[in-house]
Amino acid sequence: MSDPASHDDARIYDQGYRPFDGSLASVRSRFWVISIHELRLAWKDKWFRRIVLGSFMPLVVFAVLTVIKARFSMMLDADLEIWRPFWGIQLFFAMLMVYFTGRNAVGEDLRSGALTVYFSRPVSFSQYLLGKWLAIAVAVLSVTLLPGFVLAVFTWLADPYVGALKMAAWTGGLALAAVCLCLATGWVMLAISSLTGRGRAAGIVWLILFFVSVPLAEGLARGAGFGELQALAFPRASELLTGYLLEGRGSLAGAAWMLLGQLLWAAAGATVVLFRLRRWVRA
Repeated sequence: MSDPASHDDARIYDQGYRPFDGSLASVRSRFWVISIHELRLAWKDKWFRRIVLGSFMPLVVFAVLTVIKARFSMMLDADLEIWRPFWGIQLFFAMLMVYFTGRNAVGEDLRSGALTVYFSRPVSFSQYLLGKWLAIAVAVLSVTLLPGFVLAVFTWLADPYVGALKMAAWTGGLALAAVCLCLATGWVMLAISSLTGRGRAAGIVWLILFFVSVPLAEGLARGAGFGELQALAFPRASELLTGYLLEGRGSLAGAAWMLLGQLLWAAAGATVVLFRLRRWVRA
């Protein structure tokens, strides 16, 4: 009987031990790996890239309106509103970015068993969820905060009545409005994804919630005679909060309600997704 080790296909070549000479990432920063992975997956979709580019198209129209407001403000009967309509349009792009980035975020990991791989490494629930949320937040900021900052800079250069202090106030207002929007939309999408389990179902639920919540909240506000109930719809709350922060429209109390509404949506979404993950652990 021939010795198996004598055959060429049975030879074992000792390559030796090769130590890793690269830099090791900190355990606390591994959420970035999760975020980058989610963004790479979303970037592969051509529609995701088209939405990012398309989100800058409204700047052309609002740049023209800014010039008109700067040159002919004395001739206009009323102050021309710029920021709230602009933010309302950008909310549509933000909704699409959340759809493409977040619909598969948690549900597909639960369905495919990827969570077992994630948590077999030193990654905590908070790091995992932070990475997923951060991917959605970066996508939302790219179509809201970034175009808004471009419009603010253009207005600063085109309108002689806009000074450095006004520009700084706009920048701060845009940052606050964008962060609140990221908190609400990101955690709500993660909660929907964790409950539905499949990307298509999560996307449908997200679209229904986004479009239906606004008329429902407005109907409740009119029926109750309490306009602050519009905060129940996070898209509407974000639009009204931005109008107050950037143009001073509305009241401080109303803006506080809009801010509170978005924070409550974020807290509810985070609670749901944490509960879902803990149920997965017990299972």
